[in-house]
Amino acid sequence: MAKEINATLQQQGKLGQQREYQIINGKELRIIQGMGVKQRVYLVHLLALADKSRVRFNIAWGWLYLAAACLVGLVIYRLAKSLFTINSGMIEFAIMAAFILGIALGLILVIANFSRVRVFYSRHSDIPLFDLYISKPNQQAYKSFLRQLNTYIEKTREFWKLKLDQQIAGEVRMLRRLASDGVISQRDYDQAKDRLFSISNKKSRA
Repeated sequence: MAKEINATLQQQGKLGQQREYQIINGKELRIIQGMGVKQRVYLVHLLALADKSRVRFNIAWGWLYLAAACLVGLVIYRLAKSLFTINSGMIEFAIMAAFILGIALGLILVIANFSRVRVFYSRHSDIPLFDLYISKPNQQAYKSFLRQLNTYIEKTREFWKLKLDQQIAGEVRMLRRLASDGVISQRDYDQAKDRLFSISNKKSRA
């Protein structure tokens, strides 16, 4: 069966990261990240997506910690210098320059990597599967694709009226594939699997 692309959205992060999202045959979302040898392509079944997505702020915590550590180091150094009357000439200049450079670099990279994203989760196990940059490449394109994606999610559920056990089995298979492809971590998969089996067991005992 030929794959029909129902809707597509292309996005680019602040540092040039390329993303493309394609709704395929009204039932799957193909996600293409990066370019060339580093490109990653994976599929998410619309039936396995949760009803609601969530807005999240992406913050480069590592760079923020670097800036904070350099700031603390600078304050401690200044206090030590005033208490013990350290006079180290060029060494002092190098130390101060290193701290200030670390603060500036950390803050610049935090700002460069900051973004607002809409995160989509798995339906029953609540595992984050992918996200969209909000309002990229522009507000109209983003909102149009989001509206179509939500419409196809609803249509898929109406067409495939699966029982809970069938939904859980399908979600486990998809998450296993995503874990083997490195899209989600093995830890996330194990937690999701335990959660899904727990839901299934509760239903069978009911």
